[in-house]
Amino acid sequence: MLGISLLLTTALNDLFYIAAIQLLISVSLLIVMTSGGRLLKESIRLLCWLVIPILVLHALFTPGELLVKGAAIPVSIEGVRLGGWFAFHLVAIFLSALVFSRLLSKEEWISFMLRMPGWGERLVPYALLLQSGLKKSGEIVRREYASWYSCGKKLRQLPIHITTALTDTLNENRKDASELWHDWDRRVLSVLDGSQPGGQSRPMATTVAVIAATIVWMIYLAGGV
Repeated sequence: MLGISLLLTTALNDLFYIAAIQLLISVSLLIVMTSGGRLLKESIRLLCWLVIPILVLHALFTPGELLVKGAAIPVSIEGVRLGGWFAFHLVAIFLSALVFSRLLSKEEWISFMLRMPGWGERLVPYALLLQSGLKKSGEIVRREYASWYSCGKKLRQLPIHITTALTDTLNENRKDASELWHDWDRRVLSVLDGSQPGGQSRPMATTVAVIAATIVWMIYLAGGV
């Protein structure tokens, strides 16, 4: 509930100060949930590749009053404002979505997917493959990155490491699919009988989530008044 409320209000909001409060909430939650904010730092580095082009393109190609008259590069004030808002809004939405994804463990997300009415049974094989595939894929990517990093980050070696990572991931996925096929009954029953974590009742956590979600909605509604 907290994740959905935060994500929806951030996506629908069009006021800067409300977005700033929502961003502060997301950053605080990520620091608490990731024990020091390592995930937050990595996300910020990733966001730079999205934010910088947005700022540059809006500043250069949005018509309006020039920021510096007579400059060789025409940068408009309206472009800077529009690009700044879009970039800030994107960061707020991205971090809210990150909070939403971190509020449940991988096993709880899989359990949630399988309980979707009408789609749960169809998602069973994909959920089981996803459970093992995410871990192995992460290990392969980290291994290839460490190998590329130890070579001095040579750009000509990067395509080789990317190709190796993709090939190894496909091979591991084939192995997982084969093992799932031969052990289908036991693997399916282990999921559908409710043995996945996250199915237990947690009244205190639920109460906190309801209160937090209510606060988020109150902040959003206050901005619309």
